[in-house]
Amino acid sequence: MAVWKKLLYVEQPFPDNYTPALFLDQLKRNTTVSKYLFRKLYHDFSLVALYALLLLLVNLNFLGIYLGYWKALVATACGTLLAGLGLVALNSYTNLYETVKLNTVILLMLLLLSPVLRSLTKSTSSDSIWALSSVLTCLNVVCHDYALETSQSYRAVISTNLSFTNGIVLASRLLLSMDAFVFLVFATEVCILFPMFDLRLREKLYSAHFSVMLFVYGIVASVIYVIHGAWFLVVYVLGVIFVLLCLPWYFMSLQRYKNELQGPWDTAKPKINSA
Repeated sequence: MAVWKKLLYVEQPFPDNYTPALFLDQLKRNTTVSKYLFRKLYHDFSLVALYALLLLLVNLNFLGIYLGYWKALVATACGTLLAGLGLVALNSYTNLYETVKLNTVILLMLLLLSPVLRSLTKSTSSDSIWALSSVLTCLNVVCHDYALETSQSYRAVISTNLSFTNGIVLASRLLLSMDAFVFLVFATEVCILFPMFDLRLREKLYSAHFSVMLFVYGIVASVIYVIHGAWFLVVYVLGVIFVLLCLPWYFMSLQRYKNELQGPWDTAKPKINSA
């Protein structure tokens, strides 16, 4: 009696749809599918929420300056002070010197270019500027390299360019060149330097990362309340809860639809003739 073989290139006395009784004995399901824990997903989504709030903080700072709630120098001075403390805490003397030198060069370039940047979109309507800023912010959230694992290399080239472009677009609507310069410094500190600082913080002391994250939540909530009032603050709180709690739970609920099959069929091994 002929024995069926799992080979397509061998002529066998069996129909094309023949299935032996023991064909699926070695079938395995979901052997490589990893099960996610809610705590791990919460940590990952908290990084997304944190970066989105940093972008929101830049836009809110611009709105506060634009509407006259505070001076541009106030927010930037506070951000610079906190950035300086973070650099001192996480960097050695050599790294600190190189970082300060690099940032000084960047600040001087921004200072020289601020008169040009301020008048960059003078012929563009404000509605177009607000729409462009919204698009850049949304793209920034999608394209940012969150480096969920501290062992991963941090490559935030696209999000850095988007953050800087959004800062230039918003700074062009301010009346004074110095305000445009100060606002760009704030945007650079919050959207470019802070994510790198947070990555280093997660490498060294993960609990401090959550303290800093709560601090950012509180700052954004305070600014929203000052500019927009209590109703927008409620929407903000609900949005944070949705991202931190509802999205991880929804992601976990989708895992039950995973169905990975590993069957007993042979892996194709082509043979090359060496004629």
